[in-house]
Amino acid sequence: MNLADIADKTVSLAEKSGATQAEVYAVHVKIASVYIDDDIPKIGSSMIESGIGLKYIIGKRIGFTSSTLAQERPADVVERAKSLANSSSEDSKFVSLPDPKKVSGSPDKFHDKETASADSELLMEKAMEVVKAAASSNVSVPNGSLRTSSIRYHINNSLGVNTGSKGTLIFGFFTAKSQDTGGVGEGVQRCWSREIGTIDFGKLGEKLQSQALSVLKAKAFKEKWDDAVAILTPSEGAEMIYDLVASAVSGENVNKRSSPWADKMGEKVASDVLTIHDNGLSEKGLLSSVVDDEGVPTQNTTILEKGVLQSYLFDSYNANQLELPSTGNGIRRAPRELAGRFSMTPSCAGTTMEIKPGSKSVEDLIGEIKRGVYIEHFAYPLVDPMTGAFSNEVRNARIIENGELGDPIKYALWIGNLFDSIKGDMQIANNLEVHDKKIVPSIAFPNTELVGQ
Repeated sequence: MNLADIADKTVSLAEKSGATQAEVYAVHVKIASVYIDDDIPKIGSSMIESGIGLKYIIGKRIGFTSSTLAQERPADVVERAKSLANSSSEDSKFVSLPDPKKVSGSPDKFHDKETASADSELLMEKAMEVVKAAASSNVSVPNGSLRTSSIRYHINNSLGVNTGSKGTLIFGFFTAKSQDTGGVGEGVQRCWSREIGTIDFGKLGEKLQSQALSVLKAKAFKEKWDDAVAILTPSEGAEMIYDLVASAVSGENVNKRSSPWADKMGEKVASDVLTIHDNGLSEKGLLSSVVDDEGVPTQNTTILEKGVLQSYLFDSYNANQLELPSTGNGIRRAPRELAGRFSMTPSCAGTTMEIKPGSKSVEDLIGEIKRGVYIEHFAYPLVDPMTGAFSNEVRNARIIENGELGDPIKYALWIGNLFDSIKGDMQIANNLEVHDKKIVPSIAFPNTELVGQ
């Protein structure tokens, strides 16, 4: 299936039917997955999907529709998009689709053949490596999943954009349950990569078992510390700091005046130790590609440099409103699920958030903390991106006292304000890990509370 030909044909049909501008996103996705249920592998599944999304523009009226290529002809999609555009109100903020730009690098640059060819049988083998390494007399793996995806897409618009890219990724999620006469414990581990060969599945299972067993020893935390330093593992810290920063630098939120950093370009908004990039060309990034989902070349954008705000992120729609160039952040794809992406219009979103690592190990950070907590897992890591406030239930953690790890704890809340914490004496470790759209290390957040029962 030649996606470039399909995209070109659909744009041509749209122009002939009266569109002043048109944009087609044509995509082909292959997904393979397996599931674990009470230590037992279930039959894997596979899916292949091809579809197009068409943006049909008449002046400032925009119609968008989509279809799988198996369901409809491009001509039918064009007629429906035209009807939607004719019945739509004008979008006064729309300026234009993006103009073509020179693209550097091969479309295959971020595509791994081994991952793309992985079938359910191979994934079953890898998933069972996790289960066998995690299982013991009192530890089981009640559920888990392992999924690979490969994607190729092509963007064509009536201004001359004619480009595309390819990519692969693998995602795994496993839970462990430990049990003895003293109670029940839980472990949770995830793995992310563009290349299946980079993941040590046996080590992942060992970490899962260790985490679950440590919770069996956990004691209820009954104190209240209002000056705790919290070290978050990459998986938990990644979610919180991404939600905060990605929202604050979103060009859409800047245009709406809903970003707390809307008027702070060039100002210091965080600690000197915090440098963050949005890197659409990241070697390890799951959404890395030579172009974004509008056909704009991706780039490595410095968001924060030693705590100073350097740039916002823009897709073409929001960049045009400020007469600025797009930063290559028109995104439809999501690492966790690539299926159905053709049915969405591009939105202003991050590609891969990279936090510059520090020079110290996690053990070094722990050794410098008088009183704090080392958090491996929350019920769910949440933060209010507007205010920075958070109150998260701790599921797996250990106390830090006088530079040493103490007992595991349970039944505690971690409370604070992330905007305040990143301005304080935060510390960053050197243990970079990939988690979803983030490549981050462990981070120590100051000025927080730990509240027990």
